[in-house]
Amino acid sequence: MGSCYSQVPYTFPDGGIYNGEIKDGLPDGKGQIHWDNGTSFEGFFEKGKKVKKGIFKWGDSSHYEGEFLNENFHGYGEYYWYNGKVYKGNWVDGKMEGQGTLIYEGKEYVGIAFIQLSGEFKNDKKHGFGELRWPDGQKYIGNWKNGKQDGKGKLIQPNGHVIEGTWVKGKQQ
Repeated sequence: MGSCYSQVPYTFPDGGIYNGEIKDGLPDGKGQIHWDNGTSFEGFFEKGKKVKKGIFKWGDSSHYEGEFLNENFHGYGEYYWYNGKVYKGNWVDGKMEGQGTLIYEGKEYVGIAFIQLSGEFKNDKKHGFGELRWPDGQKYIGNWKNGKQDGKGKLIQPNGHVIEGTWVKGKQQ
């Protein structure tokens, strides 16, 4: 039996209402989902799953625009949280992974890929080599592990004073 395309509303098990292309009874192609709580997704589907590129918006004004694979953020994407936090970079299976930039609480963390190829984020945390800049001009340049300064690095204070050394779990040794 062959596949057929149609364009009719489809209801997901979680209550999301899909409008767009349907193939073999599932969302497949370009379409959009809307939920009662104000959340929406517009993008591409394959066999009922979000794939390729799309925009996910939540009712609190947070949104993600980027690539998807099997329902997860995957590839390059930009996430804007309602509280002003922003991440622009690579995602793997829904988590910040690899090179990216994270801006939060007035601080900016920039991954520096040419130093360490394993990436600057791992499992949603700063990991690898990167630079964190504070609003007052202070910055830390060095290694990170599990979201904390860990390894060799240097702290440059707003007055220009430089402290070089080794950090373990966020504390200078």
